[in-house]
Formats: sequence, C-alpha cells, structure tokens
Amino acid sequence: MNVKVMDTAQIKQELHQFIDKGDERFLRLVHAVATNYKNDEDYTLPGSPMDVETYKTRIKNAKERVKAGYYTTQEDLEKEMEQW
Repeated sequence: MNVKVMDTAQIKQELHQFIDKGDERFLRLVHAVATNYKNDEDYTLPGSPMDVETYKTRIKNAKERVKAGYYTTQEDLEKEMEQW
C-alpha cells in the first residue's frame, strides 16, 4: 500500500482545491465539520476546562475509590435499572 504523506501546506492547498470545485452539499458538509471543530472544547461537567494535572488527579482518586470498594457492578446496576 502506497501512502501519500502531506505536510500542512499541501493539505491546505488540496482542501482549497476541493472547496473551489465543491457543490453546495460538499460545502455545507465541510462548513459543518469546520464549525464543529472550531467550537469543540473539552469541558468537565461543571463547564471548566480540565488540565492534565487535574485529569491525572481525578484518575488517581477514582482508582482509590475502586480499591476502597466504592463502585457499582454491572449486576447491581441492572438490578437498579429494573426498579426505574
């Protein structure tokens, strides 16, 4: 399999060519992807960005909770769901 590796400038140039030749459907699709990418931010539930250290701390704390027995098994969750 022959894979073409392109640098960023080549990718931009090729995308411009695709856009210049694209029909309305293609342009709307590319626009939707670009808009979604531009607006895509990784927020925690309260809405604040999570840095790497916070992420590592949360993982460590979660592992400690599991070791201490603070978790729900699949079986327990299924039993609980039957009561909904």
